[in-house]
Amino acid sequence: MQTRRAWRWLVVAMVLVVIGPAWLAPAAAQNADVTLTVRPAFQGFARASTWLPVVIEVANNGVDRTAEIVAGTPNGPLHSAIIDLPGGSRKGLTLYLHIQGTPRQLGVRVLVNGEEIATASARLQPVSEGLLVGVVGERGVRLPAQLADGIKVTSVPLALADIPAEGLGLSPFDALILTDVAAAELAPAQRSALQAWVLRGGTLIVNGDAGISRTLALLPAELVPVMPGNLLPPISDPPLTPMALTPRKDAQHRVYPLTLPLLNSPTPLAFDQWYGDGAVIVLAFDLATPELSNWPGWRELWQTLLPPPAFIPSGMALGAKLYGAFVEENLASALTSLPALDLPSINLLALLLGCYLIVVGPVTYLVLRRLDRLALGWVVVPAITVIFAVIAYGVGFNLRGGDVIVSQISLIDAAEPGLARERDFIGIFSPDRSTYRLRAVGETPLVRPITVQGPWSPGPPVNGRYVQIAPDGRVVEGLNVAQWSLQSVILDRIVPSPGLEAQITVNGDQVQGAVINHSDHTLADVALVYNDYLSLIETLAPGERRTVQLERPMHAFEGIMLSYLIYGPKFDEHGRVGQPIPPALQLRSRILDALYGYGTNTRGAQPLVLGWYSDQAVQLEPVDRRAMMQQLALIRGIARLTISGEVMLRNSFAASFEQLSNMNSPCYADNKIGIVPDVQPAVIRFVLPRSLNEIQINWLQFDVRSDVFWNGRIEVYDWSQGQWEALSSDPIIQNLSVSFEQPARFLNGNGVMRVRLQRFDQVQSFSCVYVDPVIQGRMP
Repeated sequence: MQTRRAWRWLVVAMVLVVIGPAWLAPAAAQNADVTLTVRPAFQGFARASTWLPVVIEVANNGVDRTAEIVAGTPNGPLHSAIIDLPGGSRKGLTLYLHIQGTPRQLGVRVLVNGEEIATASARLQPVSEGLLVGVVGERGVRLPAQLADGIKVTSVPLALADIPAEGLGLSPFDALILTDVAAAELAPAQRSALQAWVLRGGTLIVNGDAGISRTLALLPAELVPVMPGNLLPPISDPPLTPMALTPRKDAQHRVYPLTLPLLNSPTPLAFDQWYGDGAVIVLAFDLATPELSNWPGWRELWQTLLPPPAFIPSGMALGAKLYGAFVEENLASALTSLPALDLPSINLLALLLGCYLIVVGPVTYLVLRRLDRLALGWVVVPAITVIFAVIAYGVGFNLRGGDVIVSQISLIDAAEPGLARERDFIGIFSPDRSTYRLRAVGETPLVRPITVQGPWSPGPPVNGRYVQIAPDGRVVEGLNVAQWSLQSVILDRIVPSPGLEAQITVNGDQVQGAVINHSDHTLADVALVYNDYLSLIETLAPGERRTVQLERPMHAFEGIMLSYLIYGPKFDEHGRVGQPIPPALQLRSRILDALYGYGTNTRGAQPLVLGWYSDQAVQLEPVDRRAMMQQLALIRGIARLTISGEVMLRNSFAASFEQLSNMNSPCYADNKIGIVPDVQPAVIRFVLPRSLNEIQINWLQFDVRSDVFWNGRIEVYDWSQGQWEALSSDPIIQNLSVSFEQPARFLNGNGVMRVRLQRFDQVQSFSCVYVDPVIQGRMP
C-alpha cells in the first residue's frame, strides 16, 4: 500500500514539474479597454497563393494609443497596419492576407509598443481543388456542385459591398457572376478592382436578366463587350426568352459569339471578349430561370461558361498551387543569377591560384634553401596559405562582397492598350546577417514574400511583417537576411501600358512585322515571334517604328524553346570558342524559360512582342542602409496577327492541362505538352491565337504521336452537342492522323478545343502521348 501511495505522489510531482512552468509563465497582456472584431471576406473561403480581404474593427475605450494590427495564418506571412487609436474611437480597416497552403484559421493581434493587448481569430474554409465562383447580385443563380467532367465547383453568394477596393482581393475567385445589380452601389475603386481582376485572369459572367443594362452600366467601358437590345422570340428547350445582343467591334473590343451546347437559337446566346489574361462573357438569357437547372444540358452549359481550374497537376510542385504561383516562383528563382551575384572572373581566379602555386612551391623552396631553413617549410607554407586566403577574401569583398544589393526583375504584361500588369520580383542580398526595413519608393503596394528556390520549395519562411498602412511608407518590417544570402519579395500592380505595339502579317510563306515603341525607354533585343518565325531588333528607341521581315532561323526546329529560338546563335557562338555565356544573357534566357520553357502551358503560335530595358524605377528600398540597385524589365505583349488567304495551322494551338488525375503524368517536349494516359481521363485544352478566333475552318485533323502502342481512347469535344466524339474506333493506338467532317463544331467561338485521353489497361508500358490539332481555313 505504501509503495502504491509513493507512486501516486511521484506521478503528481512529475505532472507539476511539466505543467508548473506553464502556470507560472506570464500570460499575454490583455487590455479590456481595447476590443477587436475580425471578419474574413467571402464567408472565409480561401485558396492557396491568393489574397483574402479581412475586415477588422478596433474599439479603444481607454487612453490614446498608436497600435499595430498584425494578422496572419499559420505558416503564412504576417501582414500589418499601423494606426492611431484615440481614446473613445472605433476604427475599421481592411487587411489583405496572402494565403499559403490550406489554413483553417487566421489570427489578429493588436500590439502597442510591441506588447500584445488584444487578440481575435476567425475560421477559414480552404478550397484546394476545382473552381471557386462568386455570385454577385440580387438574383440567386444555382450552380452544379460538379461539372460534366467531374470538376468540383464551390459557389459563394456575394453582395456588391463584398467587392474589395483592391483587385488582388478578388484573386481567390476563378469566376464572378453579376446578376441584376444597381449602378449606384459600386464605388470607383471597386470598378477598378473588377477590371484589374479580369486583366489578371478572372472570368466575369454577366447574366442576361432584366437588369442587364444596369449591370453593364456599372462596369468600366473596357469590360462591356455588347449592347443589350429587345427581347427575341422564346425558345422551348429549355424555356428561355433571350434578348438581342449587339457586339462592340473596335480597337478595345474583340468580341466573338460563344457556342453553347444543346441550345439551338438563330441568334447567338452569348458573347465572349478576351481582356488581358481574363475574359468577359455576356449572356442573352437569365441563368436564374428555374427550368434551366433541370435541363439535361445544364452541366455542359456551365462547363462551357466557367474557366478551367487554375491548380497545377500534383507532382508539378510541392503542395497545392495555382498556375500563376508556379510561374512566379519559377521566375523569382532567376533573382539568384543576377550579374551582381556572380563569382569573380575565371581569369582573376586563375591568376590568384597561379601566384599561390608559384609562391608556395618554387619561391618558398628557393628562399628557404638559400637561408638553409628548409625545416621551416611546415610553418611557412600554412602562413602563405593564410595570407592568400586573406587576399582572396579581400578580392571577393571588393567585388561587391560588402554591398547590400537590391535586385529587381520586372515582368510587364501589356496585352491591352490602356493598362498592363506589372509584377516586380525584388531580392535583397546582404553581406552580413542583418534585419532590414523596406519602404515603397512610390505608391504603397501590397507586398508579400516569395521563395527563390522555385516551385519545389515549401514556400517562403515566415519572416518579417508586411505593412499595408504606415505613415512613413514602410512596406516591410523586421526582414531577417542571413550573411551572404538573399531574401525576396514580390508586388503585383496594375500600371499604364508601356505602349509596345506590334503587327504581324502572314501571306503564304512571307511573314512581315511592324513594331513601334511608345514607351519612354530604349528597348533592347526586341523580338517579334510567330510560331518559329523570328525577327530580332537590337535596340528600339522611344517613339521609333521599325518594319521587319520574320524568318525561320537556321537553328530552328519543331517545338523549339523560345529562349533558344531567340538566343540560340549567341549560345552556340560562346560554346564554339569555349567561353561561358555572359551573365546578362543567362538571366534573359532563364526568365524566358521560366515563362515558356517549363510548366503546364505552351505558347503555340501566339504572336508575341518582347522587349528588355534596365532603367526601370526601383519599387522598394532599404531604410537606414545604403544599397546598390540593379534592375531588368521585360515587356511582354501580344502582337496583332493578320493572315490573308487560305491558311493551314500546325503546332499553332497553345496547350494546357484542364483536368488531370493524381495518376496522370504530364510530358514535356520543348513547346509541346503531352500526357501519360491513365484509367482516369485527362483533358487537354487547346487555344488558338486570339487574332484567329474568327477563322472559318473547313478542315480539321488530329495528329497523335506516342512512343509505344497503348490500349485506350482519344476523344474531341463537340461544343454544339455538348458531348465527346472518339477519334478512332480502334482501341490500340500509337501514331495516327484522323480528320473530321463539319470541323467548326469542335472549335468554340473563343478559339478553344478540348481533347480527352483515357487508357483502358492499367497494366501496360507507360508512354507519352502528344496530340496536335491541325486546321485549315480562311479569315473573314
